[in-house]
Amino acid sequence: MKKNYFLAIAVTALMLASTVAQAADISFSGQFRPRFQINEDAQDNTSARENFTTRIRLNAKANVNANTEVFIQLQSVGTWGNATSERTSATASDGEDSVGIHQGYAVFKNFFGQAVDAKIGRQEVVLDGHRLFGHTGWTDGAQTNDAIRLNHSAGNHTVNLIYIEAIENGNESVGNDRNSALYVLRGATQGVLGGDLAGYLVVADDNNARGGDNQWYTIGARQKGKLAGLDYRVEYYHQWGDGAIDATAANFSAAYSTTATQEGAYDRDASMFGVRLGKTFKNAPLSPTITLWFDSLSGTDDDNISGNEMGTFNTLQDTGHKFYGFMDQYLNANGTGSNYYGLQDFAVKTKFKLSDTNTLKMDFHNFTTQTDLNGNDSSSIRTNAAGAWTAANGGTGGISNSLGQELDIILVHKYDAGTKIVAGYGHYFTTLTHGYLNGSGGSTGEAVGRAATDDQDWLFVMVDTKF
Repeated sequence: MKKNYFLAIAVTALMLASTVAQAADISFSGQFRPRFQINEDAQDNTSARENFTTRIRLNAKANVNANTEVFIQLQSVGTWGNATSERTSATASDGEDSVGIHQGYAVFKNFFGQAVDAKIGRQEVVLDGHRLFGHTGWTDGAQTNDAIRLNHSAGNHTVNLIYIEAIENGNESVGNDRNSALYVLRGATQGVLGGDLAGYLVVADDNNARGGDNQWYTIGARQKGKLAGLDYRVEYYHQWGDGAIDATAANFSAAYSTTATQEGAYDRDASMFGVRLGKTFKNAPLSPTITLWFDSLSGTDDDNISGNEMGTFNTLQDTGHKFYGFMDQYLNANGTGSNYYGLQDFAVKTKFKLSDTNTLKMDFHNFTTQTDLNGNDSSSIRTNAAGAWTAANGGTGGISNSLGQELDIILVHKYDAGTKIVAGYGHYFTTLTHGYLNGSGGSTGEAVGRAATDDQDWLFVMVDTKF
């Protein structure tokens, strides 16, 4: 058997052996989640891709005593028949090495006699609806961090101090200290305007990026609540600091080359604004919920280029699947999904209660770049990459700010108390701009755009059993 499989068994056995004699409360839980998907991309010379994936989790929680709790979560994920994950019929079961530790942490309450709980180890860091920090639970592997989290709660306020070791000894080309870490300070209070107010200060100490020593900061606030029968959310974040930008993406390498080298230090000046307003009509047939949604993530424009700045907002460790369409066109935190031109999302989200066991959700998104690709905001960018942009602008319809529209339809069926069956369909109405920015390459933007402007389809069926 593979060593990782032995490790998983050994860790489980060790935890049980050490806690049975000491802990009065030991509990087990888990998850079994197979999913079938069909994806069709925007390339006109490719066919739809089909696959089965599975997530399997086994959780063990031990309340060692009144002040100490230990949690270990084993996880195995993989694609059916995929040789890289050794899930082929040609591989014997004792060759399976995909089991690993997804979470493993201890919680020490009233740490050193203070009104603080310390959570130490590999853990999911989820804050305020997954906006800046989430577990990306839709993905099979999901997101965890090696972190130390200190939590203080009293009355109607909460304070969190979190240290995340993101990368240890990473990119060897950037110097001796190749680590990357995040420091998060969050304060929240309840009872503000019918809801909760949370404020953030995040320090990114990133020595793994090109250029070496990079420090940049995120500050902002999020207000969520209910007023006059309306559910609402308003949030704003600003980013600044020093950092090297790997400006090798199409258009930007040429644009930045006139002002600075790719490994020079760039100032960061970016922002994000989001607002949501929703209403549930409980007494109407199907109890519909209608939500209006707008997000704006800043992009890089000519002013940023001339000032050696990066104007694209970095979404840190957000669960982008929850916000920017279920087809996951814009998941990259650094903004590469829109080629650093930012993102604006105008959306209408609806939910209908069809029965006690069935819920229907339908969302419609209209995506545009935050940087104006038609006017003076980007004339320098387009001039410095003249060859590609000239060809792209000469294509049918030309380049515009529109990145396309997405329609998502999700049906959730509650099979029983522990299982739900979820089916979904998504359609992406691709534009020439989206095709050009996300094409497969080529010497001219027109060729790239025309090769990647087919509409896209996505279909899935998933069974999610938790115990």
